[in-house]
Amino acid sequence: MAGNLTGEERARYLQRLAALLDQARVQRRTLTYLEAADALAIPGPKRIHKTTRLLELLLKRDAEAGRPIRAALVTSRARPGLPAEGFFDRARRLGIYTGDDQVAFHARLLDELFSESGRS
Repeated sequence: MAGNLTGEERARYLQRLAALLDQARVQRRTLTYLEAADALAIPGPKRIHKTTRLLELLLKRDAEAGRPIRAALVTSRARPGLPAEGFFDRARRLGIYTGDDQVAFHARLLDELFSESGRS
């Protein structure tokens, strides 16, 4: 789970990730995977992979709790404005994405996040 992080490290980074994304949500902005890894000071090697695994865990927790999907705030430099393909795969496996238009699905998630930002 979460790359090669220990359970204690994973819990600490998940808490920091949630706080980082809550702040981004209030500011109505997105981050790249690299910006998230840098902000969290995720250690190497495989910093982006570890960050991605943490985002997948947060996505799962948010979906199970019925919360807006904060992991949607992290996007790929390779896919400007969209999360990496793994985000959509995980969302599909969690039953919150049908596999249709990724752009429309992601836009809906951002709308939910930003419309709720003052009420969390």
